[in-house]
Amino acid sequence: MRIVIAGGGRVGGALAARLVSEQHTVTVIERDASICARLFEEVGVVTVCGDATNPRVLEAAGIGTADVAAAVLAHDPANLAFAMLVRATSSARLMVRMLDTNYRDAYRLAGVKELVAEADVVVAKMTTAIDFPQVSGSLPLSSGDALLFELAIPARARVAGQTVAQVRGMEGFPRECIFIALVDPQGHTALPEGNTQLKAGHNVILVARRTQVAKAVEFLTSEPPLGAGLASSLATTLRKLDFLAPLSDGELETVARGAELLQTPAGTELFRQGDAGETFYVVISGEVAMKDGSRQTVATVKQGGFFGELALLTGEPRNATAVTATPCELAAVGREDFRGVMMANPAVALEMSRILGQRLSRLGGQAQQTKRRGLFGR
Repeated sequence: MRIVIAGGGRVGGALAARLVSEQHTVTVIERDASICARLFEEVGVVTVCGDATNPRVLEAAGIGTADVAAAVLAHDPANLAFAMLVRATSSARLMVRMLDTNYRDAYRLAGVKELVAEADVVVAKMTTAIDFPQVSGSLPLSSGDALLFELAIPARARVAGQTVAQVRGMEGFPRECIFIALVDPQGHTALPEGNTQLKAGHNVILVARRTQVAKAVEFLTSEPPLGAGLASSLATTLRKLDFLAPLSDGELETVARGAELLQTPAGTELFRQGDAGETFYVVISGEVAMKDGSRQTVATVKQGGFFGELALLTGEPRNATAVTATPCELAAVGREDFRGVMMANPAVALEMSRILGQRLSRLGGQAQQTKRRGLFGR
């Protein structure tokens, strides 16, 4: 298509680059000669240096034969003037970036039907990111009443392995939430049908009323809790950790029930040396190798053992890389699993901090002894 863009600034330049890459014929009108030169050199787009609200400049840009005219100037009065001139001289489809929503009625009276309210888009995307950190991308629709959003299916999500029809039939799934597309880890997109299976690690793109987004996100990302027997067994294992000694049996059960059960094949890298610590692990079955910076195994954690708790509690980077040496079943206990317990009982948090401090002190002493033996104990 032949497209004329009024404004070659940040938005206009990015829009022109995208359209040129998609093989459209694009002309940009821009008053700043240096911007015109840069766009021509970097993007390869045709530019007309002049005022987009001047009829002669519009004629030079080919507005009479344009299929689309897009106004992305820095001020609404200029965008409005451009829109009125285009309506008077061309049959091009007209699109306008609106910076101030007070101009909405003026644009409508000028015959502009396709408005992109910049502030509304930014606010909607930022509030969605704040409210739903699981959502990887979003776009407001229908004046913000509906939302198009993208969501990853977690490894243990209860909907993983279910078909779209089965999920839509489950109690609690919002009826007005619609599946639009599925995206696999390689970026391939497919249109879902009723028998299309939702797979862990894939992304789903959906549309829902904004009031239903929270319910949809919670439903699609929720994970089944550990069974009572496994949670009890895990709580017994957690009792062995010195820094968890202040927790009551009930509090340990609460932490255990919130753990994530992982089934991992041999060779799975759970975290790398230097990563941030957000989770510690309990080995239910199998073996995990702890490796140093040169990928040499420095320790092996077997059934009933645990690892990763120091980085979780201190906030320091991981001091080793964890790789499953055999197929493993692991219980992953995250930072959030402790938050509720700590908030409910500050005294427990203080006691855990004291115990952790003692442990770190002991580890520091052991490190010094190791250094001394290495230097003088030969």
